[in-house]
Amino acid sequence: MYKKGMRRAAALLAVCWLGLLFRAAAETPAEKLERLRAEQQAIEQQIEQNRTDAARAGDLVNLYTAKEQNVKAQIAVLQLKIQECEAQLAGTQAQVAAKLLEVDRSTQSFEARMKGMYEMSRQSGLAVLLGADSLSEMLTFGEYLQRIAVRDTRLIAELTARREELAALAARQQAELDALDASNAELEAAANEYAAALQQANARLSAAQAAEQAGAAAFAAKEQEIAAAEREYAEWAAQSDNNAPEYTGGAFYWPLPGYSTGSPMGWRTLNGVQEFHRGMDIPAPLGTKIYAAADGVVSTKAHYTYGTCVKLSHGGGLVTIYAHMSAWAEGIADGVPVKQGQLIGYVGRTGRAYGYHLHFEANLNGAPVDVRDYLG
Repeated sequence: MYKKGMRRAAALLAVCWLGLLFRAAAETPAEKLERLRAEQQAIEQQIEQNRTDAARAGDLVNLYTAKEQNVKAQIAVLQLKIQECEAQLAGTQAQVAAKLLEVDRSTQSFEARMKGMYEMSRQSGLAVLLGADSLSEMLTFGEYLQRIAVRDTRLIAELTARREELAALAARQQAELDALDASNAELEAAANEYAAALQQANARLSAAQAAEQAGAAAFAAKEQEIAAAEREYAEWAAQSDNNAPEYTGGAFYWPLPGYSTGSPMGWRTLNGVQEFHRGMDIPAPLGTKIYAAADGVVSTKAHYTYGTCVKLSHGGGLVTIYAHMSAWAEGIADGVPVKQGQLIGYVGRTGRAYGYHLHFEANLNGAPVDVRDYLG
């Protein structure tokens, strides 16, 4: 993402130098102004793209920051559970070890008593009988030995059962701990993934912001170039107007013979928006020939919102404009003199247009005038 942003910044600089590398040496002031405006428009479009990229990167930064914080919070909670489970497991394992030791000791005591009882049983029955004061005493002694054996057996069984219960509890606690460790590993992996994504988003944001700043600087520099070019063009246009044949009156030649006005000069509503129409629109098929309304000099041959257009200076501050053309006629160039009725271009729909037509306009000292006042 960062490299992509740097490539866009480099492309922006390339736009600034493109005209210098490829424009013709004989570039007229009008062509220079048109080129600079086109370059500025390209810069502006790139700035908008950089702003969009920065906004998207900012959204990603916010998203991955929130995700990373959420996962870290889950990890913190899980760590507490793991610590608690480890403590419980350690306690249970200690109890298991204690019970195992207790069973071992009880077993050893039981075995010792059994051995003693065995040794006693090896004595002759007569000796036992002779040693007893009575039959009742002899039977009581036997029952005593039996009770000892039963008690020891029961005690060992109880201790063993308790040890097995604790061992089962320890196994369950170990399984729970293993599950918690597995969940913790998954969360740690997710946290690392979000951290990497956040780093990329921050790099993308920085690149887009840097490109946007570079674009703003380039736009400002181009603004200064355009201001200088506009002054140069104004001087050149004034000189062209001085060189134009003086308009002495008379009817303009109709630029599209055989076709009539569709939309006159004045206020109109277009697509729900009211606007002032500076000239008249003359509908005609694509490629219909357009002719000069009067003798003059080409003061501008360029592309504007009017699309492909030609401005003819007729002297005395009078200028006619022919807009939305599909192409210029051969030989039409800035500073070239033209005669009334001379072919200057062809009907099209370039620029801000909603159908094939010619926008025909007249300006006097920079202000629009009704071209019908100059028609016969």
